[in-house]
Amino acid sequence: MPSLYKECTCGSGLHTFAEHDARGIFLCYTCDKCREEKLSRYRPEVLTDSNYYADEPIEPEDYY
Repeated sequence: MPSLYKECTCGSGLHTFAEHDARGIFLCYTCDKCREEKLSRYRPEVLTDSNYYADEPIEPEDYY
């Protein structure tokens, strides 16, 4: 059975986990070491407000 453990691409050697926006849309994989840096690339409201502004329609079927 293949391992679900995946090493982070930041080079830390730590286990990765998926990060999602406030709407539940996948953003990226991070580890404890690079989480803050990788999430800093997104507007703060994308991470906290599910009604954040988007300049294109976001439909649930687009990201499931």
